[in-house]
Amino acid sequence: MTDYIERLRKQGLYELSYEPKSYWEYSRGNNIDKLVNDIKSYDYNAEKTHEDFIKSGRGSFLSKFNSEYAKRIIEMWSKEDDFIVDPFAGRSSRPLVSTLLGRNYVGFDVIKNNLQEAEEQYNVLKKERSLGKLKLIHNSSEDIDKHLHGDVADMIMTCPPYYNIEKYESVDGQLTDIKTYEEFLETYKIILEKSIKILKPSCFFVVVLANFRIDGKLYDFCSDTKNILKEHLTFHDEIILEMSPAKRHALYTQAIVNLNCLKTHEYCLVFRKKDDKNNMIKKNNDINYNRPLVKDIHPNKDRLFWVDKKDWIDEKFNTSTNSLDKFF
Repeated sequence: MTDYIERLRKQGLYELSYEPKSYWEYSRGNNIDKLVNDIKSYDYNAEKTHEDFIKSGRGSFLSKFNSEYAKRIIEMWSKEDDFIVDPFAGRSSRPLVSTLLGRNYVGFDVIKNNLQEAEEQYNVLKKERSLGKLKLIHNSSEDIDKHLHGDVADMIMTCPPYYNIEKYESVDGQLTDIKTYEEFLETYKIILEKSIKILKPSCFFVVVLANFRIDGKLYDFCSDTKNILKEHLTFHDEIILEMSPAKRHALYTQAIVNLNCLKTHEYCLVFRKKDDKNNMIKKNNDINYNRPLVKDIHPNKDRLFWVDKKDWIDEKFNTSTNSLDKFF
């Protein structure tokens, strides 16, 4: 049995690759980020000036889902071999990060080129390393119930289109082509509710999104999403995500002229599907027990975190002014 001091030391190493606080600072250049290329994103074209960004027109450069944020979300609310479903797969970030972390990923998108780009990168990476399984479906997630039946997903992770803020390719099922925000919400609600139905009890539904302005009007997309999900799920957590500086620098002048603050953050909204308390405890332990080094620290996953402290701290220890150096 590892002694208590050594257990504490290891515990500081295993838990997460980041501090689990409610504000995440923007990060690029980690090992996973270097493997995930998104040639259409503004981040990928960082050498472009903000004037290039403005002149290019909406839709020429698209925002990239930050791979570090994807990594943190996946680490926190899922475990290896879990089945992640994404109703708005987009391009390469979430599919590749999920599979690089040993999760199995199923994503829906109406733009065929996006899915092909992600699949091509996946096939290249698969030659060099072990990956989770990948299934990309060229179809609107309005039809998600035609492909997946029953509560099969261990996690729903997605980032929906922000109405028509970014202009994507016009194809059948494209939400950004919908004319009014109210009509957009109607279709969006159908997709969310169908996604909820395939989520297993005790599991997490994670959506990254932001409020936005159109012609000076602020749209409270986050509250609209919360209201839809709260009808069916428990609101579990909320994290503020710092946006890429590349995306916001181009809009400084516009914000000053219009006398509104520049939006520099998004939200990560976390919901959980209701279940019996004991099953939810078991789910927590299953996720935590599969983190690196946990098995060395906690020999029994049934006695992990949701128990009295005395149940998992077996060793007693005494401290004095002369023995504090043992902790470091």
